[in-house]
Amino acid sequence: MAKQTKTPANSPSSRLESIFAYMAAGLIGTSILAMFAALIIAATGSSTPALGKQVLPPILVFYPQFGLIAGAAAIIGLLITNVRRRSRENRNH
Repeated sequence: MAKQTKTPANSPSSRLESIFAYMAAGLIGTSILAMFAALIIAATGSSTPALGKQVLPPILVFYPQFGLIAGAAAIIGLLITNVRRRSRENRNH
């Protein structure tokens, strides 16, 4: 059976990995919620009577565009830190 070594839970790499994981989940989750909110507001037909067009808060329009990209970048950062940690562990054995 292979020898297993345990890394300390408070190591800098595990902290960085957990930060990236929570950032990705938070950014992608809130972006999806903002998209659903924009769809619900648009579907209920809340429009201004004078102009006859939809009034969406700008944060609901622009946040998903940047939030999903930042969430994907956090996932890529998580992947890079995980690969670097594993390669460092394999070199030490």
